[in-house]
Amino acid sequence: MKAKNNRGKLTEKQFKKARQAAADWKWFDANEFDAQLKLVEWNDPDYPEGALIECGNLARIHFRAPDTHTTTRHPRRRRDTFITFSRPVAKHSYIAFDPEHVDDRLYLLIQPSATGFLAERFWRDNAVEPRALEEWAQVAGGRHSRGGYPSVMAKPVGVMTAVVYFTTKKDDGPSFYIHRMGEMSCYFPILCCDQRGRLWVAGGNYRSPTPGITD
Repeated sequence: MKAKNNRGKLTEKQFKKARQAAADWKWFDANEFDAQLKLVEWNDPDYPEGALIECGNLARIHFRAPDTHTTTRHPRRRRDTFITFSRPVAKHSYIAFDPEHVDDRLYLLIQPSATGFLAERFWRDNAVEPRALEEWAQVAGGRHSRGGYPSVMAKPVGVMTAVVYFTTKKDDGPSFYIHRMGEMSCYFPILCCDQRGRLWVAGGNYRSPTPGITD
């Protein structure tokens, strides 16, 4: 569980709700889950003020880049491009969801040491004009197109097709999990990058109930 403390400490009610959600998500009984519980402070005012539930350590993001450089001689292959995080970066980077959000909105929490590279590749070297996150979410469609995003300007990295994360769940032990976005609904989020190199999931039709991320 990731604790959000930049607007003050969690209330007892927030903590209990987040604790139960985290235990359910990792398939633990809430009472025995205390031994697994870890609170991580992530002080960023653009994220929700409550607790975000960590799905796992962020290992890889799959996306389809726009066809802006297609040529007749070398047509761009229609396959995924990856953002792969090294083990030291992944150890302190997370995919998490907001249990207070009606649709369990996802957040990508990237270790600050990696955001400089992301900003250079996906913001400074990206010729697309930035738009508000809410606008990109409306372009993507799905239940997460309905707003509630922070006032952040971002550029599109591409259509997000999958995410790979690492975590420990009861009975599974330490495991990698891959979730393919839009596999049922066909509403694919847009992966976005802001000027600081933070990555955002805009739009899409996913939710994050107890079995895992579903779409």
